[in-house]
Amino acid sequence: MAEVKDYITGKICRDIEQTFAILEKTKDPLPGSPIGLAIAKKIKKLHPRKITIEEAVTLIQDAQKCAAGRRVCDEVHPDSKYAESVFLDELAEGLVDVGKARYVTCEEAKETLEKYWQGPLVVTSVSGKYMEICRTFPKNCIYWNLEKHKLPCIER
Repeated sequence: MAEVKDYITGKICRDIEQTFAILEKTKDPLPGSPIGLAIAKKIKKLHPRKITIEEAVTLIQDAQKCAAGRRVCDEVHPDSKYAESVFLDELAEGLVDVGKARYVTCEEAKETLEKYWQGPLVVTSVSGKYMEICRTFPKNCIYWNLEKHKLPCIER
């Protein structure tokens, strides 16, 4: 499972970058292969789940702290159009502390998710709790790319 420290240190970005490199280089089908099984096992620990804006708002309202910052997968794709995710509680605090996000109100968090409307909302479990809400851009999203390679990982 990803931990808050993985986001703070940038380890999560390195892991995503490594997974994208594997997807680009691998010619063999991933489902059932040793590499595919290893990737699937690691990703499943993040419990990515597609959610509605109403579900996202509930998570935001239940949080003690909210922050907004650049989408994690976009860090691996620096040429991508800038867009932000919403981070909650300990993840919000950690990313604000290292300058990767800024605190926002509940209303600003909701507006952030509505502003970047180009893709589905996906929530990720960090340190065992849903703390990252992303308005995904499927082309750059590791989850959607894994799905494209027939490694289902997003709970619906």
